[in-house]
Amino acid sequence: DFEALERAPAAWIGAGPKWAVLNQGGNRVLAKTLERVLFQRAMTFIGPPGMSGVTVSADVMADGDRRGMGTVGVVNQRYIITLKGNWQQLEVQSNHDRVKEAVPFSWKPGHWYRLKTRVDVADDGTGTIRARVWPRGAPEPDRWDIEVHHARAHRRGAPGIFGFAPQGKYRVYLDNVTVTKSTP
Repeated sequence: DFEALERAPAAWIGAGPKWAVLNQGGNRVLAKTLERVLFQRAMTFIGPPGMSGVTVSADVMADGDRRGMGTVGVVNQRYIITLKGNWQQLEVQSNHDRVKEAVPFSWKPGHWYRLKTRVDVADDGTGTIRARVWPRGAPEPDRWDIEVHHARAHRRGAPGIFGFAPQGKYRVYLDNVTVTKSTP
């Protein structure tokens, strides 16, 4: 919740030039800055690098139209989980191990969605990255929209947020970012 903030939290690594707190629809939300094309893509860490077993959730939205929308999402245990506007996909990726899987996901600019992610790692090192998305305010669905299995899962990693505003034209927004302990 960004209601009481004038800018992104100082402890969020690199957030200052890449994110701004703006009024949007009567609420104060975190918005991807557009002023510097150099920062059109931003990954900002919001917790310590040793975290594991957490659920990262956020309300997400993008400006644009059917030909131009940004990408917005969260980072959980070194996996980037995003809604990709131009591709109309929900994607899980980690460049470190070249994990990249996506499923079709139709979403509209100017509409808020809730994104929830979880990473479960078994004792043998295998893991499953899960994510689900639904319209904000609607009941949370029971099933995951994507489940990616990884033979050598990342055991730890800082939670974070991700935003891509293509060519500095279309903002992406986040609100109600939470990091909580996962429950089976």
